[in-house]
Amino acid sequence: PARRTTEKSFADRTASFTRDDSMASIARRLIPIADRVLVKKLVAKTQTAGGVFLPDSNLPKMNEAEVVAVGPGAKDADGKLIPLEVAVGDKVLLPEYGATLVKLEDDEFHLLRGSDILAKFAD
Repeated sequence: PARRTTEKSFADRTASFTRDDSMASIARRLIPIADRVLVKKLVAKTQTAGGVFLPDSNLPKMNEAEVVAVGPGAKDADGKLIPLEVAVGDKVLLPEYGATLVKLEDDEFHLLRGSDILAKFAD
């Protein structure tokens, strides 16, 4: 009998990651597990209100990010799911260190635990 495979080959799975896709849609395909959160850091403004362009060395370090994807949450000792306090699209304040850098295409994302997020900005 002919051999039938139900699993896609590596080439088939990666073919969908083309340059045409928006970065957000590619990042949404990376689904964090447990209480992990995938964020994209916001970029500091390179021009002042007076129109002066700042060199990269003078830009402030940004600890603000936008949530791109979230895991389902952690489980407590009884096995109950504890949902995360952030959702996709939220603006959050990150710690200076501790996140894992993830590069997808040409963009950089950071993966960290939901409990490591310091605060969520109100709309």
